[in-house]
Amino acid sequence: MDSQLRLDSGPSRTLATIPADRNSVRIMPAKVATSIATPATYGLPSPLESPAVPESTLEQRRQKQKSSLAAKKLAEIEEQARGLKLKKPISWSHFKKLVDTDDLGSLVRSYEVKIAYEHHKIKVLQHYDSMADYLQKNALADFIAETNLPGFDAASPITSSDFLFLRNDFPYHLEDDIEHWVLWCKKRLDIGYVAPEAAVQAIMRKFGHDIEWRYIVNPVHLQSVPQLSHAHVFIKHINNSSA
Repeated sequence: MDSQLRLDSGPSRTLATIPADRNSVRIMPAKVATSIATPATYGLPSPLESPAVPESTLEQRRQKQKSSLAAKKLAEIEEQARGLKLKKPISWSHFKKLVDTDDLGSLVRSYEVKIAYEHHKIKVLQHYDSMADYLQKNALADFIAETNLPGFDAASPITSSDFLFLRNDFPYHLEDDIEHWVLWCKKRLDIGYVAPEAAVQAIMRKFGHDIEWRYIVNPVHLQSVPQLSHAHVFIKHINNSSA
């Protein structure tokens, strides 16, 4: 018959069964109650029981983070734009050369307009999902709503009624007698410098025939609001001064 010997080595206890022949020993672990403290023991809430952060607090944190990132971005833009202070506005003759040689990257805003534009974007993006969202709900709200009317077909040929002229609030750095307009369209416009006949008619009807003008639909990577179809139209009234 086996005899049993209880070995007590402190916190860790085992029960040793010693066979009669004592040639082998089988060690059987025994469960030992421990008193390891849990967070609740110290009066701390369990992570699973932490109170939810109010949505208003989360929104405040998001807005603070947005403002911080916006301030950093604005500082970078201000530094990059400082060189524009020294540049003269682009003349009509120079502007035409830039367009005719496809040098659109040289069409930039002045330092003051660039900074004003970035401030405007920061303010808008604190309240809207994107610049397109802002325009669709404000300046272009009624215009966009017309695309939801019965009978509107986005695939049909463009007509002059598909356009809306708005003065560009943040124009390129051009001489004062050059007008910079944005021509919004309910239908998709092709990238390039060739205005569809309907756009030509709309331009003539709005500005008359005593003008020189240029029409540009920027490549997508240069468009500030690629979600909404639009062209840039530049007007030079001939009676203001010679081209």
